[in-house]
Parts: sequence; structure tokens; C-alpha cells
Amino acid sequence: MQEDVAEPTGSIEVEAKFMVGPGTEARLVMLGAVLAGAVSFQDRYYDTPDGRLTLADHWLRHREGAGWELKCPLWPVGGARDPGYGPGATSQDGSTRDATSLNSGAPAQPPGSTTAYQELTSPVAVVAQLCTILAVAPDPGWACIPVAVAGLGLEEFAAFRTQRRSYRLGGLRVDLDEADFGYAVGEVETAVTHPSEVPAAQEEVTRVGRELGVEVTGSVMGKMSVYLQRYRPQHYEELVQSRRLVSAKMPMRDRD
Repeated sequence: MQEDVAEPTGSIEVEAKFMVGPGTEARLVMLGAVLAGAVSFQDRYYDTPDGRLTLADHWLRHREGAGWELKCPLWPVGGARDPGYGPGATSQDGSTRDATSLNSGAPAQPPGSTTAYQELTSPVAVVAQLCTILAVAPDPGWACIPVAVAGLGLEEFAAFRTQRRSYRLGGLRVDLDEADFGYAVGEVETAVTHPSEVPAAQEEVTRVGRELGVEVTGSVMGKMSVYLQRYRPQHYEELVQSRRLVSAKMPMRDRD
């Protein structure tokens, strides 16, 4: 019997990454961007020892000063199991996916320069989604995420500090990040509340990238991709093989 398709319960982040150059900030100011602030924060990511969350394109993060967040694919993909949306869910191109196609190794994100992820921050929603992905019945005692993390046997697999300068440009945010392992990258992003708003948001993000004069393509590696490639190469290769990430020679996807 076909399951009901769940409506997203968190905001949807639409973003594109680009390489930061020496004139990036000057170009932002020229376009009318306003510096919103500069911060430093530590990110810690969690998964099962065998990587079932990330293989299902789910990224559980604790950010210093902000708390817990679970990034989920907006459209269902294969992995540990269907990410809570059920067989019969409609993909971005309007086609209906069955249980077989969900586990066929399809890319986690549609091809292109932008990505779209549902962001869950409510403890109830985060724990429910984790239990769905891992096929575990939620424990009544898992009212807070740290307790659920321990109960589900999740372990930290990545941790790094980021220095960030954020600009506001119209309704978009432009982040210029430098990680403590020596990698810098920029992000143009916005947030919407419904999947129907994603295509317009993608167009706007891409347009701003063009105005900045930067290459906003899927080939730009994010912080997480570089971190895993350097420090957890086996995990990285597993994600490449499952098409949750792709090799450095092909368009990259990232969840940071």
C-alpha cells in the first residue's frame, strides 16, 4: 500500500557555492551588499558507524551557538531507507518514484549549480526523521537530540571551525567561509518555505552568482567534501560510490 507523502516541516535552504577571490568582497560592496557580521563557530557532524545517515543524504550537525540541525534531501533518495517521504513520492521532474528507484543510487540532488535541502531544527522533527531513516522506533525518553544521538549509537565523524563573513544582498545571503583546515569557499543562499518556491529561488541564487562574476557551478567543493576527502577518505569514497557526493573531477554536492 502506498504511503502518504509527507509535507516538509522545516525551511528549505537553496544555495550555490563559489570560489572566493581577492576581489570578491569589493564586488559585493559594489553590488550594494551590506556586511551583516563576522563570526567563528565549531561544527560537529554525527552518523552511525557505518554511515547510514550520510549515505541517505541526511546530515546531522551541532553548530556552536546555534544548536542542532538535520539537513534532509527535499526529494527522496536511496540510502538506509526512504527518507520519510514514502514510495510514490513525486520528484523534481514530476515523475513518480517507486521503492526500487529510491535505492538505485540516483544522485541526491538534481544536476545543476544549486542545491536544495530541508532544514529541521525542532527536536521532535529531528528525532522522528532520524528514527525513520534508521528504521528504529522512537524511545519516549528521546525528548532532546543529545539523548537520541546517544540512544541511536551516533558518533561524531567530522569537526572543524569556520571563520565566516556574511553579507546581505537583497533577499539573499552571501557567506565567505574559511575553515580551520585551510580551505575557503563562498555560498550564495536563500530560504523558502515550500518546494514550489525552489525553482525561482534557484534562478535568483544563480543570477547573483553571475553578477558577482564568480563561477557558481556544481564543481565547487564545499567544506565537508574537502574535509572528508582529506581526513576520512574511505567515508568520502563510499559517498562518491553511492552518488551522495561525486569525485573532485565531477560536480560536487555539500551539506555545510
